[in-house]
Amino acid sequence: AGIAVWIALEISRVVRFFFEEEVASRVVLPPGVPATMSRLIHYTIIVIGLVLALAAAGIQLGQLAIVVGAFGVGIGFGLQTIVNNFISGLILMFERPIRVGDVVQLGTVSGVVASIGIRASTIRTWDGSEVVVPNGNLISNEVTNWTLSDATRRLEVPVGVAYGTDPERVIELLVAEMGKHEKVLREPEPFALFIGFGDSSLNFSARCWCRYMDSLSTSSQLHVAFNRALAEADIEIPFPQRDLHLRSVDPDVGLIRTHDPVSNSDLPEAPQTGEPPDDDH
Repeated sequence: AGIAVWIALEISRVVRFFFEEEVASRVVLPPGVPATMSRLIHYTIIVIGLVLALAAAGIQLGQLAIVVGAFGVGIGFGLQTIVNNFISGLILMFERPIRVGDVVQLGTVSGVVASIGIRASTIRTWDGSEVVVPNGNLISNEVTNWTLSDATRRLEVPVGVAYGTDPERVIELLVAEMGKHEKVLREPEPFALFIGFGDSSLNFSARCWCRYMDSLSTSSQLHVAFNRALAEADIEIPFPQRDLHLRSVDPDVGLIRTHDPVSNSDLPEAPQTGEPPDDDH
């Protein structure tokens, strides 16, 4: 029985190596399919090896049915989560809503799917850590897959300019700068919108498409390009401002009293002439 299991493991290793190096590398397959097929080959060979091992150990089908029944009772009491993750792993392999290499977001976890195992999958986050996620969570919870059918995403860069600026001129500048950027896709075509009147600025939104992996650097470069283009065109990017209107003022507010630190007493009030005090006063 032990030899049968060992032979099954070795055959699985050799067959998977041959499939991955000689077959999958030469045949054009959708993303994630080679990894799924490799794991299915591994599971199939292991199951055959276990059956042969049981036969070599002299276990009859009737005895095997008793073992399976006992195993079913164990599942009912304490192995529900493990079986759920195992079935979820099979669903992930066949339906492929998530594939190795996809960029996903699950709650607060975001990164690239590094592997899909029989019980859990591994997501490598952007800071380099690896998060092990049970397969059941990937099936039962909402998962955002940024690269399932398309590896592009839309960027939106907000821009505010000072009141009095010609909106059409701003839109032309923003579209021109996006058109110059090498990582901005030409289809769909980039465009800019005048979205409203803000408290301190005219608000615009520059929108374009790029590859997901280039989105962070492209957004930063577009911010720099917009700032430079608006400065060269003498268009001001304002900061928040507030106008204060005084409806009533206490008449004593205009009185100015000073304190003499030597005598520790108040000096006479300065005359309210409406003119700035003399430098020698």
